[in-house]
Amino acid sequence: MRAIFHSGHGRLENKSNTFTAMRIVFAIIVVYAHAILIPMGLPYHGVWPEFVDATVQLALDGFFILSGYMITASLLNRPDMLSFTLSRVLRIFPGLIAVVLLMWLVIGPLFTELPLGQYWSHAQTLQFPLMVLSQADPLAGLPEVFNASPIGRAMDGALWTIRYELLAYLGVGLLAAVGLYRHRSLILVWAGLAAVCGVLYEMFGYSGIGEGTIGTMARFGPAFMIGAGFYAARDQIPLSSGYVGLALLAAFASQGTAMGPVMLQIALAWLYLWVGFLDVPGRVGKALREVEDVSYGVYILHWPLGMMAFALMPGLDANTLFAIMLVSAIAAGWVMRVTVEKPALAMKPHLLNWMRQPRMVAAE
Repeated sequence: MRAIFHSGHGRLENKSNTFTAMRIVFAIIVVYAHAILIPMGLPYHGVWPEFVDATVQLALDGFFILSGYMITASLLNRPDMLSFTLSRVLRIFPGLIAVVLLMWLVIGPLFTELPLGQYWSHAQTLQFPLMVLSQADPLAGLPEVFNASPIGRAMDGALWTIRYELLAYLGVGLLAAVGLYRHRSLILVWAGLAAVCGVLYEMFGYSGIGEGTIGTMARFGPAFMIGAGFYAARDQIPLSSGYVGLALLAAFASQGTAMGPVMLQIALAWLYLWVGFLDVPGRVGKALREVEDVSYGVYILHWPLGMMAFALMPGLDANTLFAIMLVSAIAAGWVMRVTVEKPALAMKPHLLNWMRQPRMVAAE
């Protein structure tokens, strides 16, 4: 019994976790769901597609839970706001810019059904980079591209979650900048308030300006902050199979109530963090801990790759499309990691030094 409830909490500092491998698994689950979605369109229908869609929601919550945990660790252990901001920008935007340019300059012209002159003069084409990079419309499309799919309006249907990741970074960054995210007790207060907001949204909903964004924030905000709360209280929250089991039972018992979604996210946080800190021995464990982080590349590249495959072979079934998307997305994600993400992240020390250098003031 003691072994079942013994804490297995690890530390991020020594990198003895498999969070990178878990994010890759989450991304692959999304790839499979989209391999079903591209030929089927919305809504998902059928027992298996609906089950896969439900599983994807657990994976998306997992992204935000792990992000909240690790971002909070970063802010508490290295409370340098310039470094924090630069890290977040270099993590998201170089890869996003590369994918947007690829879709805009290469994929769009190759797959549009318009003459190239009309494609380049079309308002959609001219607005596309700004709409996606600003996240004003992350699901923006290009004119007459990917018409083979019933859900072909979006050039990259996976990009919509980036808006909420950026909002989470902005929120905790602003709180940290004014000193309201520097202590574990304060973080637990914010986590509790986020959970309450999620419950209130389930109880009363919201309709009005920005209702789609607010509704999604009411889901991902608690997930992110629950992850943050687990880091803030990591010395008091034991990670073990016994507590994971109890959390899952509580989540199951609360389903169908306003507390259900938040209780599920708490249980998922317990489960994912416990799994992430498991001590996997031998070569397998070493490989899981040291795997190259291609999760972001797989996540943002798989949709256009799948759409191109389906445009070229419209009769593809979901399983064949998934195989094509998975292999091509992992390969493309590795290329993006090596040629874009890692060089961009390597620029951080140089950019910090440049930004902190005193500026010469011209003599009057």
